[in-house]
Amino acid sequence: MIKNLAQLKRTLVKGAEYVVTDHCRAEHVGEHRKVNYADTTGFYSVIPSDPNGKMSTANGGRGSFLGWSNAPFWSFSDDGVCTIYSFDKSKADRTPIIAFRLIDGGECFGD
Repeated sequence: MIKNLAQLKRTLVKGAEYVVTDHCRAEHVGEHRKVNYADTTGFYSVIPSDPNGKMSTANGGRGSFLGWSNAPFWSFSDDGVCTIYSFDKSKADRTPIIAFRLIDGGECFGD
C-alpha cells in the first residue's frame, strides 16, 4: 500500500495501472488507466480500452498528464486510495483533482 508521495513516484512507472475512484469531472470516475510515461515532473496515462480516444491521444500520444505537485497536496488512505487536491492539507476546503487506487496483477491495492 502506498503511504507517501515518494512511494507513489516509485510505483507509478510505465505500465503501472490504476482505477479512478474520484475525479473533478464525474465522467472519469471508474476509468481504468495505464501509465504511459513518467518522469520527475509527473506522469502521463492512457485508457487501454480506448487507445484512440481523446485521453489516450492527448499530449502527442503520451496521454493525460498529472503533475506530482508537492506532498502536502496529496493524501494516502488506509484503503489504498491516493488523492491529489487543489489545496494543501492546511486549507479547510480541499477539492480533489483525482483519486485513484493502484492495480497490481488485476487486483486493486488496498482491497
